[in-house]
Amino acid sequence: MKKISTRQVIIFFCIYFFSIKFLSLPGLLSGGAGRDAWIVALIGTVLELLVLFLVLNVLVIGKDSDIYSDFRSNAKGIGAKFMISLMFSLFMLQLFILMRSSHLLLNEHLFNGTMNIHKFLVPLMIFGICFCFVPARAIFRSGEIFYIFILLALALSIFPALSQMRPSEITPMFENGASPIFRTLYHNLIYFESASFLFIFSGDIKIEKNFRRNFMITAGIVGLFFVFFVFMFTSLFGPIAELKNVAIINLTVHSTFLTQSGRLDWILICVWLLLLLIRFGVTFYASFACVRYLFNIKHRAGYIGFGIAVALYLLYYFIFCGDTLDRFIRIIAPGIVALFLFIPLAFFVNSLILKKRGTKNV
Repeated sequence: MKKISTRQVIIFFCIYFFSIKFLSLPGLLSGGAGRDAWIVALIGTVLELLVLFLVLNVLVIGKDSDIYSDFRSNAKGIGAKFMISLMFSLFMLQLFILMRSSHLLLNEHLFNGTMNIHKFLVPLMIFGICFCFVPARAIFRSGEIFYIFILLALALSIFPALSQMRPSEITPMFENGASPIFRTLYHNLIYFESASFLFIFSGDIKIEKNFRRNFMITAGIVGLFFVFFVFMFTSLFGPIAELKNVAIINLTVHSTFLTQSGRLDWILICVWLLLLLIRFGVTFYASFACVRYLFNIKHRAGYIGFGIAVALYLLYYFIFCGDTLDRFIRIIAPGIVALFLFIPLAFFVNSLILKKRGTKNV
């Protein structure tokens, strides 16, 4: 079976990166750090790139190998399962965020608040279960099909608003000191995690020449683009930026031709909803893979995907549908993410040890 190419991985990473960061995150950062939101975005992006660099090194060192098997060989039993349990918790949190963002776009911006929650959740769960039976390469090929639409949507959303930027809204910087910046970063750590899905597909990725370099260059470019977006977003909306819960869509108010020429903003909403659905599918698959590893299930057991779907449905409907999810993300999620950030380093050290052992055995 053909493996995932470098080009496919890079394109899919951009989709994975963009999907939720350009929606609720700018408003959340503005609500915590005010005009210094772009500084939070910059620090978070640098941290994210460092973690990503470690993960890419793991993939290169353990070329064509399954990260799960490698890690289990050096951290047996409860240690390996604890790491995978952390990853599973992280993926589940991301699924709840994606569910809320998707429901917000559909309910408020397309159905004007009339969409029944069950009519949203049932098809979404079925969509997630379907990803459990799709080959890994087919998942990544979806990015090659849709990335042109994503680039066009970004251009239509951002370029018309550039002329209305007010850089004076950004100054003075550090008005309230560094404490709000780092506190806001900690509360929103989960949004600066885009490397974990690479672990799940590590055995399916073809490590080509200059894989690490090309990936990091692309990641650096999209990271800087996100920092600029937060800078632009803050300069446009100023003190009310924290009230904008779907940032990329809110920019359409500064692009009158999008709302006066046949509602082109409706098309942008559909494109962004597509990004959310793609990331939801791959994150659902990642959760599915974690459960298979935890219980040592070799085959693609459909009942695992069904069980995850039922758990997501019930938890979201009864617990996380309202403000509870926001409080959970601010209080509990940062601890889970902070623990997870040590996983790439542990995998990296483990890969170096395995490589050294392999060299000695030659």
